[in-house]
Amino acid sequence: MARDRANIFTDIWADQDWRELSVTAQHLYLLMLTHGTLNYAGVMDWHPGRLAAMSDGRAAADVERDGAELEAGGFVLIDTDTGEGLVRSFLKHDGVLKQPKIVVSMTNAFASVASKKIRQVIAFEVQKLQVQQPELRAWEVKQVRTILEFAAASIHEVTPGLALAVTPGFTPGVTPNGDQAQGLPTTTATTTATSISNEIDIGEPPKQKRKPEHPIPADWSPNESAVLFAQQNGLDLRHEAGQFVAHAHSKERRLRNWDAGFRTWLGNAVKWRAENRRLTPTERAAQTVSIGRAPLATDLQLGEIA
Repeated sequence: MARDRANIFTDIWADQDWRELSVTAQHLYLLMLTHGTLNYAGVMDWHPGRLAAMSDGRAAADVERDGAELEAGGFVLIDTDTGEGLVRSFLKHDGVLKQPKIVVSMTNAFASVASKKIRQVIAFEVQKLQVQQPELRAWEVKQVRTILEFAAASIHEVTPGLALAVTPGFTPGVTPNGDQAQGLPTTTATTTATSISNEIDIGEPPKQKRKPEHPIPADWSPNESAVLFAQQNGLDLRHEAGQFVAHAHSKERRLRNWDAGFRTWLGNAVKWRAENRRLTPTERAAQTVSIGRAPLATDLQLGEIA
């Protein structure tokens, strides 16, 4: 079933990055959100001439200028080679990931995207949401594994000239960048609501060959999604990464996706921290083991990463 409506949160006007956009750029963003070709992955057809024709007095050059403004702010990603435009925060706010049937449609939409860089950014946003919202029913859908294992990249990595500040005090291996570095836009305030139908044709995506499991790479380091999650939840990323690597070596663990494994680790660290605060000193001592510099819950498992 095609989307037939778009909901805009009123708190969009509380976002300073949104307010600093020109009125024509704001109009284009709303047009992209409500466009008839926008699919369940947040991707729509990008044809400046056609978009310009939807408003009186607009030209293709006007749309291209406003699109560049939105892209510079991290609101959208445009691939002129494939004629596709991504509304970056669509999946975070739309509610797609709360509906398993719609999630399958989302994965099918993801598979139909021609642009490699747009697919990378969608994967980044989905993988980030898995860390931030592990309770979503989307992660129960097997087809989502394709996106969770896809080589992800943030919008800042694939957009030329949109550099990120280095996260202070963190240099394990290759220094990662934070998705919400100071001085950069962090807008995710706009959202649409998807029309849900129990009669939607979810179909079956083609089966893909599963990647082999392997030991943790010698040069592994946390990716941007992990950096952002640790910052938002007050975790010591350097410490957690060290614990994670030590655990992997001591248990001789083998996984298909070590970044996904670390996302699970961090999520468990947050849960364990909350639970640990409710325990008595005796109970806490019984449920922890010492690894390196700090106690670690014995049930802090990596989980199955397929």
